[in-house]
Amino acid sequence: MTARHPDKHIRAAIAYALEQGWRLTKASGHAHIWGKLSCPLPTRDGCLFNIHSTPSHPQAHAARIRRAVDHCHHGP
Repeated sequence: MTARHPDKHIRAAIAYALEQGWRLTKASGHAHIWGKLSCPLPTRDGCLFNIHSTPSHPQAHAARIRRAVDHCHHGP
C-alpha cells in the first residue's frame, strides 16, 4: 500500500515506520482516523498507532509516530 497522507511530515514518518518493518492499513469507516500502523509482531500483543487524517499539529503527530516506532521492543 502506498502511503499518501496529505501532510508531508506524516508521510515521512509513515515511510520511516514502514522501513522499520511496521505495516500500514488504511482505515475505513472512521471519521478522523486515516490509517493504522502495526508493529512487526503479528499478534494482538503488538503495538498499534492510529494515524489521524487532519491533526491540529501535524509535525507533533509525525514525531509521535516516530517515537512509537522507536520505543517498540518487538523489532522487525
